[in-house]
Amino acid sequence: MNVLLLNIPIAPIMSIFCRQVEIDKTLTFKTRWFIHGKDAGSPEHGSVFCAAVPCRRVRPLSKLREAPFRVRSFMEIHAVMRESQTREFANFGAVTIDTPLSDGDIAAAAAAVERLLPFDAASERYRYSATCNYYDAALLDVIQHPFFEEVACSVLRAHAVHFFQTAILATYPQPGAAFSYDQHIDLQYALSDLEATPRRVVCTFFLWLTDVNEKRAPMMWRPGSHRRLAQAWEEQVALRDEMPRVIGIEMEDLPALDFDRPCPLLAWAGQATVLSTAMVHGASLNVDSAPRMALVMTFTAAGVEVGLPEAQQRTKEAYDAELKHRLRPERVHLVKA
Repeated sequence: MNVLLLNIPIAPIMSIFCRQVEIDKTLTFKTRWFIHGKDAGSPEHGSVFCAAVPCRRVRPLSKLREAPFRVRSFMEIHAVMRESQTREFANFGAVTIDTPLSDGDIAAAAAAVERLLPFDAASERYRYSATCNYYDAALLDVIQHPFFEEVACSVLRAHAVHFFQTAILATYPQPGAAFSYDQHIDLQYALSDLEATPRRVVCTFFLWLTDVNEKRAPMMWRPGSHRRLAQAWEEQVALRDEMPRVIGIEMEDLPALDFDRPCPLLAWAGQATVLSTAMVHGASLNVDSAPRMALVMTFTAAGVEVGLPEAQQRTKEAYDAELKHRLRPERVHLVKA
């Protein structure tokens, strides 16, 4: 991974907007910023703002664009997710962000998924998945990466989070098939759960291990549908003691609400979509020429209980017990004690 180290002059005020600046003739910023700032007026640091920006992709200077980022002085900042992106999660149900993972990290994780979920032409299946039953180092390295913990804390408005579940997905090309997709939800909570601090919901990451275009099995999702459903669930008194909980409900069994039209969720390999599976969404067929692969990771705020079906709960407990021995010692805290 290339890292840009830059000094950006800033005014000695509480907050300003700073611009991308030209440091190298070949490298520019990524969308995601990793920032460490110091008081602009301090004698020790002077009137500079220091930024370390991981750049996984190299882009020509002609692609450089102004990208405002709010800078707060008089404090140290470590920003892994902008406030506007957190609002997108809350309001729309999904937001796609860059990650600090290298091309090598993504390639290793993709190779692990392909090895664990190989295509079997004789089975006439094109979609494969596995949940909480793998321990490949390339996958565990991603699951325990501090970036995802920090983003989950930001999204859930929590001081600490715990690992909840993980899954791997592979959808292979289906020759001659017409594009189609499913629609359902996997999580149920009330609007008061979503708006609580910390949020009483699950923060789900889809880390894309391959590019996802309109033909390569994109998730089809309905922006804002999680909020409409959460309001409907809030009004059902009989459900109050049952939520939040993981539960699969097909589109035809959901309340007849005014949902937005489904749209494809597109991304580059190495990006992650932070989403709520309480929104109406579903898998689509792969009518492209290459497989689509993803690593799914979920987190909950510490102290928040989310109900699981009995079989999933048993699987989670066994997986958590094994993770305590396999995660690095400084990352074991991710697993609930």
